[in-house]
Amino acid sequence: MNEKSENRKALPKFALTMLGSLLAGGVMGFVIGCTRVLGLEAAALAEGINAVLAAITPWGIPVTSVLTLGTCFLLYRSAAKKFAVWDGGDEDETSESIDMTLSWVLLFSAVQLLLNLFFLAAFCIYALDGDISALATVGVFLLSCGLVIFAQQKTVDLERRMNPEKHGSVYDSKFQKKWLDSCDESERRQIGQACYRAYMVTGRFCMGLWLVLVILSLVFKISLLPAFVLLLVWGVLQVTYTLECIRLGKRR
Repeated sequence: MNEKSENRKALPKFALTMLGSLLAGGVMGFVIGCTRVLGLEAAALAEGINAVLAAITPWGIPVTSVLTLGTCFLLYRSAAKKFAVWDGGDEDETSESIDMTLSWVLLFSAVQLLLNLFFLAAFCIYALDGDISALATVGVFLLSCGLVIFAQQKTVDLERRMNPEKHGSVYDSKFQKKWLDSCDESERRQIGQACYRAYMVTGRFCMGLWLVLVILSLVFKISLLPAFVLLLVWGVLQVTYTLECIRLGKRR
């Protein structure tokens, strides 16, 4: 009876979600139809997007690196100043503020790494012409990635100075495992909750992105490859999560 009650409670929300998805798809389909009636060619729109990407791609890595890594430098400097006057308390506001600031440094550096990979791939597609600009772009990419790793290394080193029980180096291929092993139970619970949140958000994002790709395929000539890669990543996420739950259940 409890199972049926839970299903009845969840069914209306599920039905509304499906109805909302259908309405959103209908609206987007109507908009697509209007663009065709008005004579807006998808090919012209695609050419415009390609032109914009080709123009901004060579400048993507240096501009974003200055913004994000400059922010990382300012944040790290703020955290280092707070650490210099810290009295060593475990649960005071200063230590919490330092931890929060260092977390933002790691976030911005991780975002910059993703931007580097995106703009390098875009450069190979839109602007690669075999001249000196290609070598310059690769050089800027390597320099930016080196600065990202350096920012993360300084952040981890400061965190280890605050918590001497922590172990691991960002240059070690097993850094995540060593760092996790040195965390206490409270920190491990926090990591587990964050990972579960990331799993849920990624799953919903993949579903939404798949829907967008399906709708865009009605306008542009999109091959099956983007949807295949998306479903492959989504599948790896789902299968890895489930298999890990099975493994942990057996060990328990």
